[in-house]
Parts: sequence; structure tokens; C-alpha cells
Amino acid sequence: MKVVFLNGRFINEDEAMISPFDRGFTFGEGIYEVCISVDGKIVDLEDHLARLDRSLEAAGINPPPERSMLCGLMHDILARNSIRNGFVYIQVTPGKTPRNFVALPAERSTLLISTGPAQLEDSKAFKNGMRVQVLPDIRWKRRDIKTTMLMPQVMAKRAALNAGFDDVIFYDDLGITEGSSSNVFMVTADGALVTRPVSHQILSGCTRNTLIELAIQNGMTVIERPISHDDLSNAKEIFLTSSTYLVVPVVELEFGEKVITYSCNETKKIQDIYIKYLH
Repeated sequence: MKVVFLNGRFINEDEAMISPFDRGFTFGEGIYEVCISVDGKIVDLEDHLARLDRSLEAAGINPPPERSMLCGLMHDILARNSIRNGFVYIQVTPGKTPRNFVALPAERSTLLISTGPAQLEDSKAFKNGMRVQVLPDIRWKRRDIKTTMLMPQVMAKRAALNAGFDDVIFYDDLGITEGSSSNVFMVTADGALVTRPVSHQILSGCTRNTLIELAIQNGMTVIERPISHDDLSNAKEIFLTSSTYLVVPVVELEFGEKVITYSCNETKKIQDIYIKYLH
């Protein structure tokens, strides 16, 4: 049986109970992070925890009392579940209050830490790529906050899956924003990498940021600008990055009535660079 950490205790998941008046349940008010563990090492851990802090501050949620111990707790939860290659999930909500929009919790913030196995570089998507559908971005304007309010992503991804695709990429008036749970990169005809600059409109992905550093170290040109609709037709390759996807090539993309296929030769090279970083 899986062990989780909930509000100061390691317990079996079947015993974990959260108040029905927790604001994460009544208002969807919460912040989360997902990290991966490779050979027992949590990848980009400090970057993830720093982003957790930024999201909590932006959302006005108090850090849990275990904040200073999170690093140790995350390694502990992996060990207790005998996982060396997998994910660690952290979720923080404000805690319970009466159902009132502006009520402030009198007790601690709710902290949940859980873990599980992950396929990572052995996944079908990593090896073979993905077919994605491009849809309008209907989400709120603070996508830089890693909130648990994921209904638009859930709805869009389900629609894409029902249409025979693997995932979805969003766009707004400027062009591509990001995937349902990933950042988007384009490889241009001359081999440069293009990705949308960090702002309130996209999440500052930890894998995204690491990959940019690795690409520059390996002599690649990285350009941070919006990816327009025309760019999708002219791109050599498209790929997605996230903690659990790692680096996944897009092999086919549907945008309206247009279907575009891509090679993934350059993306495979980038995958190799990132895998060396992981190990």
C-alpha cells in the first residue's frame, strides 16, 4: 500500500483524510509541483521548490510548517515507497474555512506529498513522439502560478484524446502559449530553438529552463519569442518539455483544417543531451 505524507504524518494512502471544507476542495485554491526522481536523485529540486514558493506567494497561500523540511520529506517518501525512478507530487492548499470567498484559515496550510513510478525515457511518447491538436487557450491570465485549478487543461486534453490525439497545444492572439502540461519548443530550418518567453501567460517550466541552458552549452541558438501560426507550417520540428514528458517530439499536429507532420532528428539529439544530464 502506498505511503503518503499528510500534514505532519506518514500514513497509508487509504487512511489519508482532508476536511471537506478545505479550500482546495471548495474553491480549487491550491498550488502543486511535480518532480521526477532518476536513480534516487530528484531532478532540479531547488528550482521546483523555488517555483513552489513563488506560486504560494503569488496566490497568497501560507507555506506549510514543513517547508524547511520538504527536501528531506520528498526523499523520505521515495524511500518509504521503494521508488528510485518515478515522480514526487507536492500539493499545498490554504486549509479549511467556512465556505466564504474571503475567509482566512485559522489553522495550518494543508500539505500532501505522494509518489509513484514513471516511465520517463521508456515511455511510448518519448520514443515515438506524439500527435497533438492545437486549440484556443481558454485559461486564466496567471498561468505562471502552478495552481491545481486545471479544469481547462483537463477539458482540452480529453477533447484531444477523444479526437484521436495524444495531447493539446494552446494558442492565444500572439501564437502558441504552451501544452496542457508542458512547454513548447520549435526547431527552425536552420536548427535554432524557439520558445515563448516567460511571462504571466506561460509557466516557467523547470525542464524548459534546464534545457535552454543545456542547448546553449552545446552550441545551439535559443530564441525566446512567440511561435506564430505561420511558424507551425514552416517549423522543421516541434517538441514538448515537462518533468514527466522530459523531451517529447511532436510528429503530427492538427491546427484547424491543417495537418502538419514533422521529423524528429534534431529532437532526438536534444533528448540525448537531456538524458545525459539526468544520469
